[in-house]
Amino acid sequence: MSLLSVSASQFRNLTAVSLSAHAQFNLIIGMNGSGKTSLLEAIYYLAHGRSFRTSRPQRLVQHDTDAFVIHAKVSAQQQVHSLGLQRDKQGDLVLRLNGANVHRLAEFASLLPVQLITPDSFRLFFGGPKERRQFFDMGLFHVEPVFFDSWLRFNKVLKQRNALLKTSRQYDSQFEFWDQQFVLLAFELQQLRQHYVSQLETAFRQLTNGDELMQQLSFQLQQGWPEKIASLAELQQLLQQSFSQDSRMGFTQYGPQKADLKIKKDQWAAEEVLSRGQLKVLLFALKIAQNNVIRDNGQKQPLLLIDDLASELDQESTRQIFSYLRDINSQVFITAINAEQVSPFITADQLAMFHVEHGQLTARTDDDGRTT
Repeated sequence: MSLLSVSASQFRNLTAVSLSAHAQFNLIIGMNGSGKTSLLEAIYYLAHGRSFRTSRPQRLVQHDTDAFVIHAKVSAQQQVHSLGLQRDKQGDLVLRLNGANVHRLAEFASLLPVQLITPDSFRLFFGGPKERRQFFDMGLFHVEPVFFDSWLRFNKVLKQRNALLKTSRQYDSQFEFWDQQFVLLAFELQQLRQHYVSQLETAFRQLTNGDELMQQLSFQLQQGWPEKIASLAELQQLLQQSFSQDSRMGFTQYGPQKADLKIKKDQWAAEEVLSRGQLKVLLFALKIAQNNVIRDNGQKQPLLLIDDLASELDQESTRQIFSYLRDINSQVFITAINAEQVSPFITADQLAMFHVEHGQLTARTDDDGRTT
């Protein structure tokens, strides 16, 4: 799978841009505010149906226009797919796949696995468990076909249970019924997640082989309920015992919706003992390892979007990250202020370069012949 081309119109300051992508590395250069991050944002929006910069889609529609449009051609399993998305200022969304209307963004996401690294991606370490669940669940979505259906069914049960908590004052047959469904799906999700995290850790160790610090890190998936609880009956009993407190709080305090991934050095959380630069190297290693798991086990070629790669990186860390990137069998889109921050680390035949200025995109050829 690869992104063959992408176009965006009336998206932020991009009036009408089109890019034919290189199968390996695509470098987008330009000054701050030129529109290079907006191009990454458009690709991300097509895959996820949301922005990584704002929760208000009307802010993405160019001033004095009614809607933005994003279109891409994707090669997957020896077929070329056409993806189109339009969203207006009222929030109405139109999705088209191969010329036909579709209603689930999951159909786009399955064809376009996209990961993102920005200066804000440190939230993976310093944000709450939700950040880390979204990280490993994204990989699991692309590797294990049954995961998404199990995740949807569990969230429906969780929503029903939480609604009952707000209206019922005693644990009755309704709770017993929903808790039976809850624990079945909880253990199903836990098993899928544990298997995936094991795959992720294996890929991480293969990628960082030779880096002593990275090899000292350990992965621990916290399931969302006490480790001593190892059976369906025990978890259902815990839910019943926690009913009074859940009712007071208005939500279910135990379950896979509380799962977390802890990365530790010895007994300390990585974010407590690693420097900012070391954490950025770790962040890249995790994202690239996840891309490799998706590639090897999901039979897909994911995209990695990197915004402002050089931010907070010294020369040694940059070299380390590019040693990881050379081991990635994925398309990579990188933004930078100037080409010299990236091009010395990538050979000419692996790289296409683009220049963005005032929302206009042009292919660029440098002295080494890098171009589209």
